[in-house]
Amino acid sequence: MKSDLNLNMNAKEIVYHKVGTNLRVFVNRLHSDFPPHWHTDIEIIKPIDAPYKVICSNQTYTVDIGDILLICPAVLHEIFSIAPGSRLYIQADFSGIITLKELEQAFRLMSPALLIKKKSCPKKIYEQLCTYIDMISKLYFGPSISAPEEIELDDAIIAYTELAPYEELEIYSNLMLFISLCGKNLNLFHNSQKKEPYSVFKNHVSLSNVCSYISDHFTQDISLERISAYAGFSKYHFERIFNEYTGMSFYQYLQQMRIGYAQTLLSNPELSITDISYQAGFSSCIAFTRAFKKSTGYTPSQYRMLNEVQHSLPANPHFAKNRVLSS
Repeated sequence: MKSDLNLNMNAKEIVYHKVGTNLRVFVNRLHSDFPPHWHTDIEIIKPIDAPYKVICSNQTYTVDIGDILLICPAVLHEIFSIAPGSRLYIQADFSGIITLKELEQAFRLMSPALLIKKKSCPKKIYEQLCTYIDMISKLYFGPSISAPEEIELDDAIIAYTELAPYEELEIYSNLMLFISLCGKNLNLFHNSQKKEPYSVFKNHVSLSNVCSYISDHFTQDISLERISAYAGFSKYHFERIFNEYTGMSFYQYLQQMRIGYAQTLLSNPELSITDISYQAGFSSCIAFTRAFKKSTGYTPSQYRMLNEVQHSLPANPHFAKNRVLSS
């Protein structure tokens, strides 16, 4: 039976929360790929002894052993198992508290995902993030677990036991601390491979503050001229340094933020596609559908169906060129 499971190269990921909670923590030992899907939970993945390749929207992340990947809620993602081995997963539904302004902003700024590389993350920050993850694992699996590696093969059975009173609240407290620490250090994670020219920003609004400003106003008719004036740069100079800082143009960044917000809105079946297009800041439903498909490979209505087991779709050709077959 175990070998049959290992041959399942196109598994369907379904989030089963622990009894009476909105949480799931587990160690995935299957050598399996997961096709394009999304859920309203945040997802934290930490490879223990085998790497992953993850595609979130149109961005590809190589998650090596010890790295930490946080996938934001309602983000379309596809997972490739490069080699056999264990990976720790934490999934938590934040829909009940996403109205907290700073939490909502953190997810927008991290969207579609935040990759924390062990080799480039400052040691003190990395160790603190791992402490939060280990604490969550201990609370979820029981006090006898001191590290994810110690969780036995029957951890799926443990998932269906109940937490002690207030332990779910304690787990969410650690998750909030984890997200808060990530949010405070986005500068480091977004610029881990290059040195930010801090001297350029002297006497000007920092680009991290610019990104926060965009996060607060992205649904409005915001222009390059307006945002460069806010930052205190000429339009052409701002375009250059913003591209260096984020890896994309201002308009690409703005559109990504709008698409990310639209994905969250699409989790609400009561909202029409037209309503969502205007709420996300697009000028028309046609423009929204075109941009959404270019970014995700799916139309908004197809994307909605990917969250429902009964409407599973075939593999997305948009990602075919990035596919990594498991060894």
